[in-house]
Amino acid sequence: MEKRVLILGGGDGGTILANRLARRLGPDELSIEVIDKEGTHWYQPGFLFSAVGEAEREEISLCRVALYKENVKFTQAEVTKIDLDDRKVSLKDGSERSYDYLVIATGSTLYYDDIPGFKGGADHFWSFGASMRLRKKLMSIKSGRVLVGVGGLTYKCPVAPLEMVFLADELFRRRGVRDSIELVYLSPMGRAYGPHLLNKLVEEEMAKRGIELVTYFTVDEIDGKNRKVMSAEGDSLDYDILILSPPHRGSEVIINSGIGDDEGWVPVDKHFLTVKGYDDAFAIGDATALPIPKTGVVAHFQAATLANNIAADIRGGIKETFDGQSFCLIEMGESRASAQVSNYRYNIPPGLIPNWLFHAMKMAFTKMYWKYILTGLM
Repeated sequence: MEKRVLILGGGDGGTILANRLARRLGPDELSIEVIDKEGTHWYQPGFLFSAVGEAEREEISLCRVALYKENVKFTQAEVTKIDLDDRKVSLKDGSERSYDYLVIATGSTLYYDDIPGFKGGADHFWSFGASMRLRKKLMSIKSGRVLVGVGGLTYKCPVAPLEMVFLADELFRRRGVRDSIELVYLSPMGRAYGPHLLNKLVEEEMAKRGIELVTYFTVDEIDGKNRKVMSAEGDSLDYDILILSPPHRGSEVIINSGIGDDEGWVPVDKHFLTVKGYDDAFAIGDATALPIPKTGVVAHFQAATLANNIAADIRGGIKETFDGQSFCLIEMGESRASAQVSNYRYNIPPGLIPNWLFHAMKMAFTKMYWKYILTGLM
């Protein structure tokens, strides 16, 4: 008898999962539906490059309906309620969906209110529109102080602020204005980045390029009118451009459905990704409350694990466990990148010297993303 899997969210995790399932199981075994309110899929790491003029809209976006195999149904709609006990999902148009397997891949949302003054006072690059507004400022500034750093403490891609400060340095040098711009990195910790070995490399690179590091600066409030940012530690800094990671929370539907924590993250089993208390509901990607990076790579690995396990449940077979695997290529400008890898057992990434090979890998991944990653071939 045909089973039904309902996937809420058409981001990396939801799309990869749908296409992997479609490759493994026939339509007589499993019907697959992906629901997302947005019709456009974005390659989100590309926002970093669009902000510095190195990527355009057509390179990092595609219509969602073009991404799925023919036996995957995509529905553009907004989910308003998830009822895990009755196995029922409600949509904004009043219709409902039932399921045998539910996968919550609703991602994360930007929640500016967590930092008073963020909206209108700070720039970021966690959306295409925001990255293009930032691009205009980075391309036009001739002198002044540019602050880059961590704003919201929970955000997608932990290394993104570091990547931005290095690419901004490269951009200003290319424009011939670097000597007139004070470039500063803000960290809420006592160092630039968490893992000690990688942090040593990052701080050495900052010192070499004349990037000032300000530590123990937890952004608390922003006065956009007077261009001043205040910290919870009682310090303040003036700026001409302020680039911060925006605060993130889980999807509103998670909070409204009462299945997440106070910030909308879904508690799951860290190995099998089942929603706590249910064996037919799962969550992957940014939506989970797991204490691991919120990145597309993590969603990719989780989707691969879950696709195998749903197929094994239907056909019989050995189920896999997710081991917390994460891998990240860290762009550092000058056609160089570093890398870090971690999982549940190994969480002290090495400090890998920036080199052209890692940079080439990151650029190649951008090309592979549409053809091989999202389609479930890798």
